[in-house]
Amino acid sequence: MFRDDGLLSGCKVEAIPLFKMNRSIIIKAFDLPTLMATKIRAVLHRKWEKTDKSGKTLATVKGRDYFDLMWYFRKGISPNLTCIKEASDKNELKRLLLSAVDKADPSSIKLDLDALIADDRYVVDISANLCDILRGEIEKM
Repeated sequence: MFRDDGLLSGCKVEAIPLFKMNRSIIIKAFDLPTLMATKIRAVLHRKWEKTDKSGKTLATVKGRDYFDLMWYFRKGISPNLTCIKEASDKNELKRLLLSAVDKADPSSIKLDLDALIADDRYVVDISANLCDILRGEIEKM
């Protein structure tokens, strides 16, 4: 997604035990605030475009990035701000996120979420409302 520029060095890593089908494994992962920060960086920086065979642009954003960001907000998670060098403080981060959300369009979000979510009606509804939901969550941040 983006190059390793040292932003994640020193971030908290959790050891998560998993037990499935008489097997166990320890997974090491960043904590949720750090993962949210990486998702925010994806929303702010991911350069992506989906085109059809003729080259016509169908989508300009990864809908799953915005959907995932909503998930973090709805879980009450606050981002690890030390991993987000683009913003000097929370108010600057809010401004950057609101600008990114304003550039996202429902049809791009829908196109990406269609492949991930089986409930077509939900995809239509969430795609039409996701930017408004995110604006409200960002304002509360």
